[in-house]
Amino acid sequence: MVASVSALTSSAQASSYYEADDYYAEGGLSPSEWQGKGAEELGLSGDVDRDQFRELLDGKVAGQQLGTVRDGQLEHRPGWDVTLSAPKSVSIMAEVAGDRRLIEAHGQAVKTTLAHIEAHMAATRVRHGGSVTREATGNLVVAGFQHGTSRAQDPQLHTHNVIMNATQGEDGSWRSLEPRAIYQLQKQIGAIYRQELALKVGELGYEIAPGKESMFEIKGVSEAAMAAFSTRSAEIEAALGERGTSREEASAAEKQVAALDTRQAKVVADHGALVADWRETADRAGFDAEARLALVREAEARAANGVQLPDPSVADRAVAHAADKLGERQSVFAVAALHEEAGRVGLGKVGYSEIGEAIGRATKEGELVERTFLDRRGAAFAGFTTSQNIAAEKTLLRIEARGRGALAPIASPLAAAKAVAGAAAQAERSGFGWNPDQKAATEQLLTSRNRVTAVQGYAGTAKTTTVLATFAREAEARGVSVVALAPTASAAMTLGEALGTRGDTVARHLLAPEDSAPGQPVAWIVDEASLLSARDTARLFELAEQHDARIILVGDVKQLGSVEAGAAFAQLQGVGMETAKLGEIVRQSNAATKEAVLASIEGDAKKALAALDRGGGQIVEHADRSGRFAAIADRYAGLDKAARTRTLVIEPSREGRDALTAGIRTALVNSGALSGPAVTMESLVNKGLTRAEARDPLSYDRGDVVRFTRDYADKGVARGDAYRVEAVNPAKAAIALRSEDGREVDWRLRQWGAGKVQVFAPQNIDLRTGDSIRFTRNDRDAGRINGARGEVIAVDEQARTATVLGARGQVQTLDLDAVRDRHIAHAYVDTAFAAQGRTADHVIIHADSKATNLVDQKSFYVGISRAKESATIVTDDRAKLTSAINERAGAVQTALSQAPAAGAGMVQSAIAAPAADKAISAAVSQAATSLPGMGL
Repeated sequence: MVASVSALTSSAQASSYYEADDYYAEGGLSPSEWQGKGAEELGLSGDVDRDQFRELLDGKVAGQQLGTVRDGQLEHRPGWDVTLSAPKSVSIMAEVAGDRRLIEAHGQAVKTTLAHIEAHMAATRVRHGGSVTREATGNLVVAGFQHGTSRAQDPQLHTHNVIMNATQGEDGSWRSLEPRAIYQLQKQIGAIYRQELALKVGELGYEIAPGKESMFEIKGVSEAAMAAFSTRSAEIEAALGERGTSREEASAAEKQVAALDTRQAKVVADHGALVADWRETADRAGFDAEARLALVREAEARAANGVQLPDPSVADRAVAHAADKLGERQSVFAVAALHEEAGRVGLGKVGYSEIGEAIGRATKEGELVERTFLDRRGAAFAGFTTSQNIAAEKTLLRIEARGRGALAPIASPLAAAKAVAGAAAQAERSGFGWNPDQKAATEQLLTSRNRVTAVQGYAGTAKTTTVLATFAREAEARGVSVVALAPTASAAMTLGEALGTRGDTVARHLLAPEDSAPGQPVAWIVDEASLLSARDTARLFELAEQHDARIILVGDVKQLGSVEAGAAFAQLQGVGMETAKLGEIVRQSNAATKEAVLASIEGDAKKALAALDRGGGQIVEHADRSGRFAAIADRYAGLDKAARTRTLVIEPSREGRDALTAGIRTALVNSGALSGPAVTMESLVNKGLTRAEARDPLSYDRGDVVRFTRDYADKGVARGDAYRVEAVNPAKAAIALRSEDGREVDWRLRQWGAGKVQVFAPQNIDLRTGDSIRFTRNDRDAGRINGARGEVIAVDEQARTATVLGARGQVQTLDLDAVRDRHIAHAYVDTAFAAQGRTADHVIIHADSKATNLVDQKSFYVGISRAKESATIVTDDRAKLTSAINERAGAVQTALSQAPAAGAGMVQSAIAAPAADKAISAAVSQAATSLPGMGL
């Protein structure tokens, strides 16, 4: 029930495949239709002609021959098949119950979806001198073929949309299509189709049951009936099971392989015989003729009485919700993404056109502001930012500029130089000499008059142990209270220990800032500042002004940024925030590994991998993911226990992390490193909901655990207590909760609490003696820090407890059935985000060149820069990985700037306030600038 995208291999294969098919055929040809503005330009309409179809597949367009000649041979990809399939219940009602109105509704939804693809994804590549750019074209040539059965002879209403490898450029010439967006947004294409179909099905009088990701089914069609006609799904699920995975856990590539492996040959069947068989199957499943016809009659009657027209206010609310959700994660998002998300929220109530009109209204009112959205490879598309994102960035830029020259320096230049000289001399005696960057940076912080200053230092430049430790010591000696902050609890704890003070998360500090003595100046040192969102940075700056505090932001713009919107640390450096730079890396003990890290900073993957070849590590290639994971698992399990503690394994995705963890644990069990009985428990995994998602009832599932971050005394809800989700009512936005002691809570999302909540999903894991675990939630009373590690030293099957030895020698016993003790996970594999800030002697990195949204210059740099001695890269294809990293900068956009936020423009000293004001004014003025362009 999703869109599938596949490349056609040959015109001959494509021609025969799409023309001779199932019972819709008349005279041997399936019902077909030309679509797209490109087809109109070529004078193509109505039924697809065999000869014209074949010529277009061969690249013969309007007297042109498309393609590339290599070694005397013409190479031209025929095109792509975008298949759109109706939900199973719709196919059953159309094909088995005989409601042919649904076939027309499907066709209309397909046309709307193709128009969206054409408007937002059609493009070609144009060469200008030595560079190649993506040019949006807005036209496609599409041959659509509508079918009614699956290969397994089940009812499956679907349309094969053959998009020709041809599009007309601005100059009128025909060029090959650039299909990247179609592949990348396959999921979005399917969602928009289903959203439009849901509206059409509702207009026909049917009630729909909405699901996640814009999935839906017709109410009244039983689960048993749908299961009876899901032969292909069962086959694919079985094939995935044989591979040790499932539909929920498998990657897109694994699902595709399973689908191809179980694919049956096409069979031309007699339509009448098929329908008779289907009806017998439906009867056996309890969905007999009487039930089928009653459902059709009820729908027809409902439609005859007048179906409620789409409500513009519903579309407005859907767009507002979608903008809130997308804007929380991205400063700039694509128009097409906004359409998809708004359609999901308004599923069955509003359609594509109503959402488009609502987007227009929001733009006119200033809630949405047009921007150019840049994809992972830097291609430009139409997009938006939100008024909230603009306001946050204006605030942080304004406060930083206003704070220049606003405070007295902590020390005079002479006193600062003396303090640095003393610290450097003491370090020298301990065998750790300071470099000029460290000395200059420390003096700069001590003598700065600015409220906000920064330390920009590459990974492994010893920022904390030299610059920050000396600054904190000298500041405290001169009566300035120092507070250690970081976005994560583990980073805050590490910083606090290094500075000899208590560490706290930025989030907790924003809620309850640590008070200093009345009149005592205070300095807030914020580590891993690149991980701070624009919203939190703005709030922190506002709080600093209220408390007359100075802020030292510490981080690296080359590393990964915030999971929420913005790139404040880089943006501030770009407008001239006073920034001390540390460029000399001291972490790596292996010269070749250091060379690789330096090359990764430059974004030169080829150079970095070559350095690893020269002794900095190793490159391992395996075409399939299972082979790569097996190689990593064997390599890791083959190490002794001491070596494993000095080795960090990185896999960018959460799904991949869990799959690789399972492989590693199997290998460790086989080697005897994990022993004794396995006790299965339900660990709790944070769902990471945005504030907008937390207000959406479809974000919750039965069995989830909810913890509120504040008290609601009138509701009987206490901050931090755990409540299990018992039931979800999407229509009323109501969640039935039950506390651990059995109390029931009727939670109405639209009335209270939705913005002050953490939501966790249960996930089965098993524990054995020897297992490495990490805590996944802060629990101050229990002395647990999110990210802190431990080793399971004993498991009691009867009592269902696990005894854990912490990294600092502390021992605690976990009750595996108690909610409080279930916030744990295995700790064998880290995502790139989790690994940022960690250091290990050896690093093993899984880097799939096809992981467009996960593998880029930033994640590559973060991965190999963790290693002191060696880095091993396990990939599908070295050459493809090199190309992928080189073209994916991993840059993040900001609401006030059309250019991605990067490290450009960094300075080591403060610029004059008037110049800063001018820079900010220029940035702010861009907020009112609308940039047209085709959307992604």
